[in-house]
Amino acid sequence: MQAKRIPRIAENVLCDWELPSMSESTLKPGYFGPESRRLFGVRHIPRVAPRAAVLICPPLLHEHVRSYRFFSQVASRFADDGLACLRFDYYGTGDSEGDDSQFHPDQVTRDLQLAALELREVSGDVPMIVMGVRASALLVCREVPALGASAIWLWQPVDDAAAYVQSLDARDRSERASDNRYPLLRGSAPAQPEDLMGFRLNPDFRKALAACTLSSDISVPSVVVDSASGEGRGIHADAHYQLPEALAAWTTEIDLDGLIPFRAAEPTIRSLLSEQVQRVCHG
Repeated sequence: MQAKRIPRIAENVLCDWELPSMSESTLKPGYFGPESRRLFGVRHIPRVAPRAAVLICPPLLHEHVRSYRFFSQVASRFADDGLACLRFDYYGTGDSEGDDSQFHPDQVTRDLQLAALELREVSGDVPMIVMGVRASALLVCREVPALGASAIWLWQPVDDAAAYVQSLDARDRSERASDNRYPLLRGSAPAQPEDLMGFRLNPDFRKALAACTLSSDISVPSVVVDSASGEGRGIHADAHYQLPEALAAWTTEIDLDGLIPFRAAEPTIRSLLSEQVQRVCHG
C-alpha cells in the first residue's frame, strides 16, 4: 500500500485566510506553532462570541484520512452553535510539517499544548472541551489537566491499545496479500518493518501506541460517544451517548468509497450541545 497523507491545501497557507461557508461559522485554515514544529489546523469560528471551545484531536493513520470530511462537518456544526473549534494534525501527520516517521505517541504532548494555545487565541477565556477521536482518546486523557480542559469527550474511542495495534497489523497483512488490491502481484506486497496501513512510521510507533492506556483518573466531566457495538460502551464516564450503527463502519474502512453519514450523527450532536455544553458552561 502506498503511503497516504491528506493533500496539502497550499504550501503558503496563512492563519488569516477565510473560506466562504454555507454555515453560520467561518473556516480559517493555517499553520501555527514555532518554526521547529509547525502544525496545520483549521479554526471553526462562530459568528457570535464563543460560549465554549472544542479541541478536536484526530484519529490516526488511515482513519484520519477516512474521517477528515466528517469531523470537519462536526466542527462546523459545533461552531454554528457558538463553540469555537480547532481541528489540527499532529506533527508528522496530515498537513503538518514533518514526515510520517516523526510522529510518535510519546511526543504529542507538545502538539496538544500548541493546539490548545491556538484555540485559546480564537475562543478567549471560555470553558474548553478536549475531544479525542478513536486512538487519540488514548493520547489526550493523560494530558487533560495540563491543558486546562473543563471536560473531555471520547468519540468512538479505542479502549485496548495493544489489541488495536494487533488488529492494524493483521489488516495490513491482509491488504498486502489481497488479489483485489494487487491483482498483478504474486504473493504479498513488499513492506518494511515500520510500514503500517500505508504509512512508514517511527520504528517505535507500534510499541509506544500499544503501551497507551485510558486514564481512569480523569478529574473533569467525561463523555463517551460511540455506537452500541463500539469499544466505548465499556468505558467508565459521566455520560454515554449512543451513535447509530450507520456510523460504526467507517472505523474499519480503508477506501474512500462513500461519505460517513453526517446526518446520522445529528441527534447525538444536538444532545451534546444541549446537555453537555450547558453542563460545562453553567455547571
